[in-house]
Amino acid sequence: MMKYDIGILTFWNVPNFGTYAQAYALQRVLQELNNEKDVRQIAHLDRKHFNFYYDKKRYYKKFPVWKKSFWKSFFIKDNSSVSKEKEFINAYALIPHTENISVDNLKDFKFDKVFLGSDIVWDYSIKVFNNDPLLFGQGFNVGELNAYAASFGTVPVDAKVPDYVNCALKKMKYISVRDERSAEIVENVTGIKPPIVLDPTWLWDFNKDENIIKPIEKDYILVYGQDFTPVFIENLRKYANESNKKIIALDCNEDHYDWCDKMIGQTELSPFQWIGYFKHATLIATSTFHGITFSLLFNKKFAFCKTEFIMAKIDEFLRELKLFELFDTNQDDVVGMFNHDFNYGYINKIIEGKRNASLDFLRKACND
Repeated sequence: MMKYDIGILTFWNVPNFGTYAQAYALQRVLQELNNEKDVRQIAHLDRKHFNFYYDKKRYYKKFPVWKKSFWKSFFIKDNSSVSKEKEFINAYALIPHTENISVDNLKDFKFDKVFLGSDIVWDYSIKVFNNDPLLFGQGFNVGELNAYAASFGTVPVDAKVPDYVNCALKKMKYISVRDERSAEIVENVTGIKPPIVLDPTWLWDFNKDENIIKPIEKDYILVYGQDFTPVFIENLRKYANESNKKIIALDCNEDHYDWCDKMIGQTELSPFQWIGYFKHATLIATSTFHGITFSLLFNKKFAFCKTEFIMAKIDEFLRELKLFELFDTNQDDVVGMFNHDFNYGYINKIIEGKRNASLDFLRKACND
């Protein structure tokens, strides 16, 4: 039997930059908090979930959410595309991890503690997740089961949760979640409202991370997101021309980026190159959760093209940072957002308080 001190179960090998960043960050933070112990990501992803990303011929026609043109690039089987297809799997290999674990060999592994999260690992309503019981820690040979910044995603607060979810939540010792909705669902099941903590990307100091790759481009406006409004694009393009700055887009689901000076495809970037473009950007324009996250982490001036889906995730956080009105009133006012006086002295103080509270939760769960 293989024995490990601490395991982390999140979405393993998923080709998404934000997903990778939170997995990487939580592993690094937990290892620092447990420097004499072996902290490993649990190398598990349900086969149906894995095939959703990597078995293109089987799943290509079933993508109503993902832009299909992204997956078309993988059908060209030259050495370059095959190499890029493995970019994420190679990146995940850099994170200390266990051997591959599935429901078939789960009994061969034992853990002192397991942390579930973060991301929307508990959104059992998403069919491709295949009601995977391991995402709730079911079946693990573990001394103590905890959760850090786990989220129920799109599951309604008043939903009747499956029995296996109900049972799993009641067995966990320390539970923390990433959002208010998830906190209410946990409280409905256990009777105890869990603390809301920061996404792991906020806990790790990416400013000092030795793996971040600096891009060759300088003095650029970074674009990351999709479905920017025509007026937002027009204003951004005008600002770039007047300030003599190039616009570099990091592809997000193969949206249209012909209005940018340069577009870098998802298959051309490692996660550490992706983070490097945020770190060294002069300005950032985004429409995504992690676009906002890394803009704030690196203390950048940024413009946010608002969507209700993203605002639902981050509106309370933006209110605390006194940025909600800036992005809520006029989502197309690119110049106004870039010229805004981002008070990073105040912003960083608020984030530091939340970071300390989140780290305190992890310390308590690790040391108890």
